[in-house]
Amino acid sequence: MPTSLLRSWPCVLGLILFSTLTLEARASAFVRGAYYRLGEDDPGAVAGAVGNDPTRDSFTDKLDLSRIGSPRYSSETPAKYALSKLSMGFGQVTGGPTFLGYYTHATPLPTDQGYALEAWVRSFDSAVVDPPTVPELIAYNGTPGTDGFGFYQTGGKYVARIGAVDQALGPADNGIWHHLAFIQSFDNASYYYDGNLVNSTTGAPVPVAPTGAFWLGGRKLGINDVDLFNGNVDEVRYQSYNPIAAGAFEPANFLIDAPEPSALCLLSLIGVVGAFRRRRNQAGRTVTP
Repeated sequence: MPTSLLRSWPCVLGLILFSTLTLEARASAFVRGAYYRLGEDDPGAVAGAVGNDPTRDSFTDKLDLSRIGSPRYSSETPAKYALSKLSMGFGQVTGGPTFLGYYTHATPLPTDQGYALEAWVRSFDSAVVDPPTVPELIAYNGTPGTDGFGFYQTGGKYVARIGAVDQALGPADNGIWHHLAFIQSFDNASYYYDGNLVNSTTGAPVPVAPTGAFWLGGRKLGINDVDLFNGNVDEVRYQSYNPIAAGAFEPANFLIDAPEPSALCLLSLIGVVGAFRRRRNQAGRTVTP
């Protein structure tokens, strides 16, 4: 066997084990939820066309979203998630015609003692159509200001909004894709921006059980369309799970492409060790996420 292969086999083995355990963790942690790819799984979807009604949930619960107005499919996709070929454009996303609209599910997505919401987002700012003082809804489960949780753009930043309380995630750069994530496990909340931990705390308000609906790109308040987003949204995934049975949610499972092979090798070995530790802990006592 070539010397180079002998030297690399621990890394290869680690990658194989890590991939297997990652898939297992993804499956075991998932209880209920929804995954809106916003194009890839919608029949006949092409860039420039009005979004399907409904846009499909790619998970087995089939919590499809109904369309209001005319958001459109876009060929603009996050470079750091290569599986995406289409996104959904809301508002005046390219400086051209305005396509107002949003998506909704008539009831909130189900919650357990743990849940994780993530999304890719690309803002298009304009002083005319997108004043920075106007809050813009990216994805929200429940009734903003009252209950539930989700992502907003406000004051030039992306935030995780819990009822009426905001946790800043990072800047809403014009025309740049960013990945947002929020994880709630019992009373612990963790916030991520582009896969990096922004804050993890037990001091944040625990979301009140969501009521109303799930919203994407805007919402209806009475007879009015409000909080309309201006930009692209893609790969919105929500997972609800039991942290005691499944262990902590793994940020390595975010919808972000893997790092370079050398870095992935190190991460794989760390992941293998962590996975075996979690299994040992689960066998002997209750795991605290």
